[in-house]
Amino acid sequence: MRRIIAPFLIILFAATSLMSCLKGDDDEVIRYSDTALSAFQVTNIVVTKTTKSSQGTDSTYKVKQSATSYTFQIDQEKREIYNVDSLPYGTDGTKMLVYVATVNNGVALLKSLVGVDATTFSSTDSLDFSVPRTVIVRSSDGNYSREYTVKVNIHKQKGEDFKWAMLGTNAELADLKALRAFNIGGKMVVFGSDGTNTRALQTNASDGKAWTPVTFNFKGLLPAEAYQQIVKKDNQLYLIYDGKLYSSADGASWDEEGTPAVKKLVAASSDKLYGITDGGDMMSSSDGSAWNADGLDTEASMLPANDINYACNVLRTNKDVERVVLVGNRDASIYAADTAAVIWNKIDDTGSYAVNLPWAYYSIDIKNKYVLPRLANLSMTSCGDYLLALGGKGVGACTKEAYSQIYTSLDGGVTWQNEAGFQLPEGIDKSATMMALATDDSYHLWIICSGTGQIWRGRLNSLGWLTEE
Repeated sequence: MRRIIAPFLIILFAATSLMSCLKGDDDEVIRYSDTALSAFQVTNIVVTKTTKSSQGTDSTYKVKQSATSYTFQIDQEKREIYNVDSLPYGTDGTKMLVYVATVNNGVALLKSLVGVDATTFSSTDSLDFSVPRTVIVRSSDGNYSREYTVKVNIHKQKGEDFKWAMLGTNAELADLKALRAFNIGGKMVVFGSDGTNTRALQTNASDGKAWTPVTFNFKGLLPAEAYQQIVKKDNQLYLIYDGKLYSSADGASWDEEGTPAVKKLVAASSDKLYGITDGGDMMSSSDGSAWNADGLDTEASMLPANDINYACNVLRTNKDVERVVLVGNRDASIYAADTAAVIWNKIDDTGSYAVNLPWAYYSIDIKNKYVLPRLANLSMTSCGDYLLALGGKGVGACTKEAYSQIYTSLDGGVTWQNEAGFQLPEGIDKSATMMALATDDSYHLWIICSGTGQIWRGRLNSLGWLTEE
């Protein structure tokens, strides 16, 4: 028995010694000289919000909310950290929870607002980033350090606030009976009827106060109704005049493109022109020469005949697909009972495997309280994700007052609301014969009035932020 135990004890001792040696190697700490910050994120914020009581008075309250959807950029070369998309208006910059990460166990410290002291980060500590702060990263070997400047951007304006400015009045605009406006080539160009002919005026989109007449290069004068069917495809205007199709990059100089297969133009995407034939059929063309029939999912009698407008927007889900929304009114002498505008939708797919889908008519559900009324001199534009429409007195069975509100749609024209952010400016003269809506490249909304000559321009704050990105 002793002969067996002795060797066993020797083996056990050797194994224990080996394990002890291995354990000592695992406890050895490797330290590095890296001083880089690999992640910075504001995780939680406190936001002051405003609400209206039942009596109409404003009251404020505070909410805690996640901020992880706001990405922070780390510029290692400039040693700057910042968020491109600003935190919401009302965010308390003095009370933020922050997460940081470093390379190879570097130690992140936040330098004091006063003096040279610095403290380590804790993801549960409420920190003050109301002003730019200095973050110090010390290498794990203690030999090196690097400083970053952190700027946390917070919106200074309420996104839903809209501010109008009256740019003045213009006598030549006032002389027009009806009009429509286009943003093209950095200018706002207005085409309108003086009762006999179509005339045009223009201003720089950055100005709006000084307007100059546009001289066309046609041999004759444009007829009064010509302004009604001018459309914009990509960066060109198109017009049918005297049976010919013309294009223009500025609204003044027009080039003949050929003889179209349609009688009038009604809409355009960035890729196609859309028009209606004498027989009431819808057709489309990419080059203005070859025209193809476009299907309708409902009888052609539901197509608009008057006050025709359109808007085109790229789908957020696919940059190769655009939605064209066509609105207008049917002939009041035939369809006197209509109370709402007729609205059609076309999906224009320019992708490799595109299918030419028919135009889809938005049938009106009697339960839908949010339809676009049948308004005289209807005007529509797109502004960001919004469709905006405005019109005069109700036509036929529609009893709406003239220019009572701006109608807004966020679902492609299915429903129309009275959005708080888009209200008519105080002081606008509602005796105008027509108000034309238009949007420029900076998301400014324009209202240009015939009869009164007033010019208004404004912008939703949140849309203005898009131009800063």
